[in-house]
Amino acid sequence: MSSPISASLRSERPSVSVLMSTYARETAANLEASLASLWAQTVLPDQVVLVLDGPVGDEQEAVIARHAVGPHGARLDVIRLPENVGLACALNAGLDRCTGDFTARMDSDDLCLPDRIELQCLCAMQTPDRDFICSWNDEFFDAGGPVRLKVAPVTHEALIAALRWRNVIQHSTIFVRTNTLRAVGGYRAKYGLLEDYDLFVRLALYGARFRVIPKVLVHIRASLDQRRRRGGLRYALNELRFRRDCLRAGFLDTRQFLVITALYTVFRLISGGLRARLYALART
Repeated sequence: MSSPISASLRSERPSVSVLMSTYARETAANLEASLASLWAQTVLPDQVVLVLDGPVGDEQEAVIARHAVGPHGARLDVIRLPENVGLACALNAGLDRCTGDFTARMDSDDLCLPDRIELQCLCAMQTPDRDFICSWNDEFFDAGGPVRLKVAPVTHEALIAALRWRNVIQHSTIFVRTNTLRAVGGYRAKYGLLEDYDLFVRLALYGARFRVIPKVLVHIRASLDQRRRRGGLRYALNELRFRRDCLRAGFLDTRQFLVITALYTVFRLISGGLRARLYALART
């Protein structure tokens, strides 16, 4: 694929590393589709760092082997971890190998639209003061059902204001200066499944400038199991510790902390079916 923008970008655009992680419970079909969507980009990534978070099985290994010897094999950098360490630690292992000016995140079951990297590179060139570029996305279920659109405020100020109340950024859409990611220490696992939200807050506190492209650039594969994991007592306690530390760091004021903590504690502890319906409403 090609476009007029692509031609002008070839000599001037920033270099791009895509950071992905997969694990044993991922399917080979999902990984295949995800990698194929990267090779179908109008502007190809310079590097795809794929971290295997522990052994992944023969089927995923076969997919990786095919792509390693394919036409874009030289761009694929595979890191094999001997055991499963969790997403935050796996991404940090991959971040150490990223060589691009910008690092784009991608989950191993999501699909990039063909112009994702092109448009994010163009945005980076047109707004050189921005460290963090993300986009809108939609969510789909393998079993069918309605596709849900997730939007976020476009400007830095509006996005940070929204981020104080909830995570309005989809992790798989982010495109961040690699040096900035390293400057804040990469990912942390101290809040359980909140490693992405924690990263975004720390980047904001560091002074990174954000920008949202108001266009769907990634199709996100959703599941009921994912939504179930984002509830229960353990999740609620991790979220409480996270927001307490946001208060201590000055990202939240006392009123925001009290209101948000009360609302989300109830939300995390209600029954899974009701939480799933409320979650769907909140994400639209």
